[in-house]
Amino acid sequence: MIRRRGPGLTRGAAALTALAALVSFGAGCTPAPKGVLAVERAADGGARLLLADCPGYLAKDFSVLADTDTGGTGGGGPAAWSVHNGGWTSSVRAIRLFQNPPAGWRATGSELTALREGVPYVATVSGAMGERSLKGRVPFTAADLAGLGNGQVLASDGGDGNTTMGRDDFLRGDPDRCRP
Repeated sequence: MIRRRGPGLTRGAAALTALAALVSFGAGCTPAPKGVLAVERAADGGARLLLADCPGYLAKDFSVLADTDTGGTGGGGPAAWSVHNGGWTSSVRAIRLFQNPPAGWRATGSELTALREGVPYVATVSGAMGERSLKGRVPFTAADLAGLGNGQVLASDGGDGNTTMGRDDFLRGDPDRCRP
């Protein structure tokens, strides 16, 4: 007598399917690193980008992009301000927006020269710890900056928004946020 299986997977095929599902779901469960970048309002009303304390982190680029089709300038594309670490030899922990870059750095984008009300912006940093890339991103508006109290910064909320936190808390070393 020949015994036929009903429709469906064999036990071995079902086990392989379950294993593949566990592997694929498990791969996506790694928590995202905490933000390495923050934006603060300077005493004179300008803006500054800050890096968290991540020993061995070398920043390559800082940028701020007007997150609109025209950048709020009436032009054809998003307006940007950016600086680049030309030598990969030294990093900075803070950089003022719309001012001359520090020694060893060069301006690479200068279409954006000031923050405007009602325009969303995204600040980014790209860099590395050894051979591993580590980036940071903080969305913000001029109103977000104006709403900061003394000693407060805007940092990433881990998604598409920002959160307000104490400057000292942000700058304090946290090995979890520094893992690429």
